[in-house]
Amino acid sequence: MCHTLSPARHRFCLQALLLLACFVFVPRQSLAVEGGTSHYIQGAYGDFLMGYIPAAGFYARNDTIYQAGHIDGALKGGRVYAGLDVHSVVNLTKLTYMFDVPAMNGFLGVGLGVPVIVNLHVSGDASATYSSRSNPTGLPLPDQKSIGGSGNRGGLSDLFFMPVIAGWNFGECHIAVMPIVFLPTGYYNPSKLTNLGMNYFSFDGNVAFTWLSKSNLELSINTGYMINTENPDTHYLSGNLLHVDWTAAYHFNPRFALGATGYLLTQTTPDTGSGAKLGSFECSGTGIGPIATCTIPVGGKDLMLIGKWIHDLGARHSFLMDTVYASFAIKF
Repeated sequence: MCHTLSPARHRFCLQALLLLACFVFVPRQSLAVEGGTSHYIQGAYGDFLMGYIPAAGFYARNDTIYQAGHIDGALKGGRVYAGLDVHSVVNLTKLTYMFDVPAMNGFLGVGLGVPVIVNLHVSGDASATYSSRSNPTGLPLPDQKSIGGSGNRGGLSDLFFMPVIAGWNFGECHIAVMPIVFLPTGYYNPSKLTNLGMNYFSFDGNVAFTWLSKSNLELSINTGYMINTENPDTHYLSGNLLHVDWTAAYHFNPRFALGATGYLLTQTTPDTGSGAKLGSFECSGTGIGPIATCTIPVGGKDLMLIGKWIHDLGARHSFLMDTVYASFAIKF
């Protein structure tokens, strides 16, 4: 019986029981990609006219993004959480400049994205930190343990830039190519539940296609492949991600359109690295929702307003989310 053991062995027994409880109540298949999230935001690329660049010039866009979601289990900073809930508000500003390049019969430009997390609230049900040290039972001995926890944080997240944006228009069909590089600029502390950045670089290659018919029907698709680097603090290498965002819409007139948007996500390589203590897993997910846009004149320029809601239909090894976007865009 545990109460007959010495204080040291009694403490060890409690730690081992806590660790066993985490393995019992946290399904192993629920753990994937470090923290259950990545630089890809559900439905972020899904928009009207994704592959269409109308003209050369300076463009500015601002997105306010609200997300609420849950995952049954996640590994954050070497700690197993039996469940995580997240609520976040992010404001994202994207600035792009496009040049008309007659030699390529298209457009060429660059872009920058500045995401600021207005507030991030994360709460976890239970956790235990474990190491690789052996002990008489053969189980890893936890260094740190906690029952529940939550936190709030806000500030600059991970900046990203588009070193090349290229676009071509071919009558009803339009194509854009846009690689994106995410930089680890957001606050990160592996011992904290709430972090503003991923603490690693990501490289996301994207190709977008838009078909806008003479009858004002639109089909737009963006396909991207995201390659992640290893988190140097946790030595966790999240697997690469293939994501497809789409929009199907009808343009009632040049200033108003309504449609549906959604995404598909799948992880193509397993999680690796010495920090992936629970093994390699692959995440996937899909979501769908309505999207609408309205263009209004402001100061002699056209201001485009966009709203959309993405409801996740399923998520494997990642957060099950509801994501709402309120956006505006303008060309100077």
